Order: sequence, then structure tokens, then C-alpha cells
Amino acid sequence: MNSEEAINNLYIQWMGDGLEDHLAWGCAVFEYSIRYETSALNHGNAGETFEVVVMGFELVAEGLLLHHNWMLPLWVEFSEALARASARGVAIECLSIGHVELPLNVLNVLAPALKVAPIKLLHLKNNGLRSDGIIFLSKSIQTNPLLERLALKESQLLDDSSVVSLVEPSQYDSRLRSLSLDKCNIGLKGSLMSTLLHTMSLSNNIRNLCLARNNIGAKESEMIASYLSTNPPLISLDLSGNLLSDVDVAFIMGALKTNNMLRGLRLSGNPLGEASNKTICEAIYNISSLNTIHSSNHTCLVTSDLDIPDCNRYVSHNVNRISKLLGVLYNGHAFTFLDDLPLAVLPFVLNFVQYPSFKLPLTRIFHLVREWDTLHGSDVIARKRKRAVTR
Repeated sequence: MNSEEAINNLYIQWMGDGLEDHLAWGCAVFEYSIRYETSALNHGNAGETFEVVVMGFELVAEGLLLHHNWMLPLWVEFSEALARASARGVAIECLSIGHVELPLNVLNVLAPALKVAPIKLLHLKNNGLRSDGIIFLSKSIQTNPLLERLALKESQLLDDSSVVSLVEPSQYDSRLRSLSLDKCNIGLKGSLMSTLLHTMSLSNNIRNLCLARNNIGAKESEMIASYLSTNPPLISLDLSGNLLSDVDVAFIMGALKTNNMLRGLRLSGNPLGEASNKTICEAIYNISSLNTIHSSNHTCLVTSDLDIPDCNRYVSHNVNRISKLLGVLYNGHAFTFLDDLPLAVLPFVLNFVQYPSFKLPLTRIFHLVREWDTLHGSDVIARKRKRAVTR
């Protein structure tokens, strides 16, 4: 019997118990998925890697149904199977639980397994988690030896205390590095963004943060810009699907002038116009002069719905900077100060790009070189370069 047939049979049984159509279907999907995953975990062998998915369907905020005695024993069996599989050396790449409520009594059942199971990603979506549940969950996963990524999607009951519990410094050596709070309405909850960023600045453990679809707008963008300007250890930030305007993006791009840690920024799905296009380009690829290219941000890859240059795609900021300069020099007509520049001198001048501590601005170097004899200029540049390196 395949999965579709099994779920249909369970659906018929639940319909026979007098449940409404959508609840009967939700119960069937949940019962099949949790029994299937429990069985798979019980038969897992050392060295195997599992992706465990327990799903419901519209089983949130149905309090009467969710406290039926039939559900809790299934959670108990599942938690025990998860703990046993972990003890046998089974790896859990991802544990995903979606569209079924997780009240405190269920979290209490899952807690022993969540503390020890070798889970790399815990993905919880639309589980009706309240503040006390999130705090309880945070304490349960603090001692997990492998958990690196946590996703709480559509957890719209977040508050300041629960956010603090997720990212505050822990007495344990937490490995949590990625946090996704997708579609949690953070932008509609007053001080929540401020609390999140302040706590992150204290803990400095989160490297990847997803705040997509959170109704983030002007007030929150200023907070984000202020946080990014301190150059925190955040590597990627997803702000897609929010309410950011051209002015908001200008604040965030301004922060990139002092930030060389952020490697990825997603802005797609925001109502941005041509002004944002110009602002982003000025931040990551300002071709006004060689100096502005040199001082642009060379670490952050910005993606959006706009037609912006494909910049900063390399891991090394040096490679990104050099590739921009070479790209502009390839189209040298854009710079009048490159007219009649001796080509033999160009390789020596380009070497300066790799030594940003050199005191002379790049534009001035090009102007000086134009007036020199090629051989003499090459010798002078070589000597200046050597002195710059030794300082």
C-alpha cells in the first residue's frame, strides 16, 4: 500500500468518527506521517542519515481535537524512537514538524530527544507556539550537540521574552548559528526587532538570520542599519518579502560602508524603485572614480528584483575588488583619466589594488603615471609598492 492509499484509508476512518472534512484529512496526514517516521527511526542503522518530516493539515487552534488522548501516545512513541535512533548512531539532517499544534505537554514529551538527538536543522512551521512554549523549546535545545539551524516559521505569537530565549548567551556551548523567523509579524510588534538585534549583539552567535515576510518597514530598517554598521559577525540576512522602501534601503546600504562581514543580503519582494537601484549600485559598485570603486563594499552579495550588477560573488573581498577594477578598465572609455595611459605601466598600477594600505589614492596614481616615462614610472611604482608592503 502506497502513502496516498494509506492516508485515504485513515481519512475515511476519521470521517467515520464524525469529524469535519478538513479535520479528518489533517488527522489522517498527521497519523500517517508520525507513524511512518517512527517506524523508519526504529529501523535506522548506524551511519544512516534521515530527514524526518511530521506534518498535519490545519491542526492548529483546534484545542478540543489536539488534546485527544490518541495524539499524545504517538508523540511519546516518536520521541522514544528518535532518542533510540540517536543512541544507535543515526544522524538526523533535518527534523521538520509542520501545521500541527505543539502545546507544552507535547514539547515536554519531545524535550528529552531534542536535548541529545544529532539534529542539524530543526524546522517548525505553523505550530501555534506561544511564548512559554518557545522559551521551553529554547532551553531544551541548548544542550543539543549538533543543532546548527533553527527555523520557527509562522510563529506569530513571538514576544520579547521568547526572542531573548532564542538568541541570548547560554551557559552551554550552543552550536546554533542560523535562525529563521519567517512570517512572524515582527514588524508589527513594537520593540520586538530592537530586542532581537540587541540580544544578538550580546551573544554574537547567530551567523545567518532570515526575517522574510515580517512586515518590516521604516522603523525596523533604521534598527537593522544601526546593527549592521557595528560590523557584527552576521554572514547572511534575508529581508525578502517585507515593506522596505527606497529610503529604508538607503539606510541599510549606508551601513555596508562599515561592514565587511555580511556576505549575503536578500531584498527581493520589497516595493523598491529606481532610487534603490542607484543606492545599491553606489554601495557595491560605485564607478565614479577608481577611489570610489576601491572604497565600495566588496563582501556583500545583494540580491533583489532590481537590475543591479552581479558583484561580490567571490568569497575573497580582494578578488571582488580586483574584478570590479578590471571590469571598468576593460571599458576604460568611462574614465577620461585613462586616456593615453601606457599599457606597459598598467600591470604595475593594478598591483596597488592588492595593497589598500598604500597612502596614495588610486586615481592620483594613474594621473602621476600618465606623466612618467614608462620605464621610469614602472621603477618608481615598484619601489613605492615595496615600501608600502614593508610598512
